[in-house]
Amino acid sequence: MLRKGNNRIAIPITHHKAASYFKDVKALRVPKFLHIENRTVRYTLCVLFGIIVADGLISQFLVTGGYGSEINPLLTSWVGRESFLAIKISGAFLATLLLWIKYNVKPRLVYTITVVALAFYTAIVYWNLSVFLLVLNQPI
Repeated sequence: MLRKGNNRIAIPITHHKAASYFKDVKALRVPKFLHIENRTVRYTLCVLFGIIVADGLISQFLVTGGYGSEINPLLTSWVGRESFLAIKISGAFLATLLLWIKYNVKPRLVYTITVVALAFYTAIVYWNLSVFLLVLNQPI
């Protein structure tokens, strides 16, 4: 209740107005096949996406700086171009999206693939960083 002069103004309070509004809106709901209840799997998929992008950034830096070369024959011609990072990010997004969608169909297989890919990309990123640090420490 608010006081204005001698008169009182009553303001009605509605507790669940917003909740009932969003309950009826179906466009904001995530489809059932995209729900992943297991928090570990969700985080693992997000980290996989991040480490693939980190691999792209490090590879781009090392190759364009002359510190290394790309071993992947599919990406060798793309590394020096501006579109390389867009291709790497798009591929990472599509791969993790496919794993995210397929998790509810075959959860154990998807989790195994995700962990193996995460270990593989972690080894690649550590290798790239170690090569960069070795080159950086050499005298000119």
